[in-house]
Amino acid sequence: MQFFRRILNWCFQGQHAWFASIVAVFFIFLWVYKALVPPSEGHEKPFTLPSKPVVNTIRQHNIEVAKSDQDYNALLSTDPLQQVEQAVVSPASIEYVIKSGDTLAKIFNRFGLSKESMYAVLEADQEYLVLEPLLPNDKFTFKLDAQGQLQGLTRRLDISKSVSFVRHGSGGFTYEEHIKPISYTQTSIHSKIVGNFYLSAKKLGLSDNNILIIHDVLKGRVNFRKDLRANDEFDLVVKNGSIDGVQVGDTQIEALQFVVQGKTYRAFLHSDGRFYDQDGKSLTPALLRWPTSKHYRISSPFNANRLHPITGHRAPHNGVDLATPVGTKILATGDGVVTRVASHKYAGKYIVIDYTGPYGARYLHLNKILVKKGQKVKRGQVIALSGNTGRTTGAHLHYELHVRGRPVNPMTAKIPTAQSVPSEQMPEYEASVARWIDMMSHPSSGAGTLSATKSTQDSDQA
Repeated sequence: MQFFRRILNWCFQGQHAWFASIVAVFFIFLWVYKALVPPSEGHEKPFTLPSKPVVNTIRQHNIEVAKSDQDYNALLSTDPLQQVEQAVVSPASIEYVIKSGDTLAKIFNRFGLSKESMYAVLEADQEYLVLEPLLPNDKFTFKLDAQGQLQGLTRRLDISKSVSFVRHGSGGFTYEEHIKPISYTQTSIHSKIVGNFYLSAKKLGLSDNNILIIHDVLKGRVNFRKDLRANDEFDLVVKNGSIDGVQVGDTQIEALQFVVQGKTYRAFLHSDGRFYDQDGKSLTPALLRWPTSKHYRISSPFNANRLHPITGHRAPHNGVDLATPVGTKILATGDGVVTRVASHKYAGKYIVIDYTGPYGARYLHLNKILVKKGQKVKRGQVIALSGNTGRTTGAHLHYELHVRGRPVNPMTAKIPTAQSVPSEQMPEYEASVARWIDMMSHPSSGAGTLSATKSTQDSDQA
């Protein structure tokens, strides 16, 4: 008893009292916990080894757990996006309408397209020259892949025709044409001279080019300034193309008839693109075969099916290359009007001329141009000096001849050199002449009237 009494005295003396209080509180909380929380059943039962079936069940359970852990670990190590079916991304398409002051470089830069792709397109355009000049309101369509790289460029030339440059597997571009069928209508026009012929023709809606053709065809027989009088009658048969009621291209004159001081003059367009009189004698100057006075060596011939030496894709050569020294005089191969004077990264300085009828010509890699756009030229006239501009391997002239807008071999094409319709073609020509004379002989009454229409359909450009 004295022992316990000494312990109690020691616990409640001074700072020992705090320690005794803490110990007492601890035991009180322990007793309360024991009283409120029941013991776990698992601890009450003694542990015994399971029987064999139970062991097998545990093993199977462990295997399933392991497999589950493997699947879980695999799921953790796999990108969840790989388990999602990837959506197919369609190439983007951008339509752009040309504005004043636009250039290809500005447009490509605006859409973040590389200069390399622009140069590749221009390289493919070298044989066609359809991308430039840019005209306000022209529509361009750019097709891009998922990475924003250019895959195709389409230019709508008019309602009937668009052209595309499509990227091929080697990185370059190939040229494609898309042409809609055109319906053609032949119409006879009857009118009279009011003021002068030019004003009278403009009131009928004829273009300056058509007026020039009429003048050139009849200039050897009619002086339009001195011979024509007020109320002199004239008749035309023209052909117009349309798609869904919308006119396409320019009006083409097929026959004309003037009554001047009581005398009738006629001219008719033959299938070779030249005008002849009623007897089949030529009224249109013939074309020159060569664009130079000297026949220079052909360093690269015309080849519509040429393959690119590196890519193996079709890369036609639409003209002939003549090995002309720099400064050689270049001649217009026919009578016509200069429609384009321009410069191209690969074609260099070049000229485009539309001749009378369905003919036209292009002259590339020039050193100096001696004519202007809109200027009339005569066959044999010096229009430029040859050079080495653009992308070339040496000085030369690239010369092209076009018939109805399509390139032909200027060295072998059937160009108008004869002075009359060939005898084997006379039956066809005479049938056309008879039909046109009948159309012009039965006009409706009154000046500037239309009559006798006939429709046909064709897929070629007028």
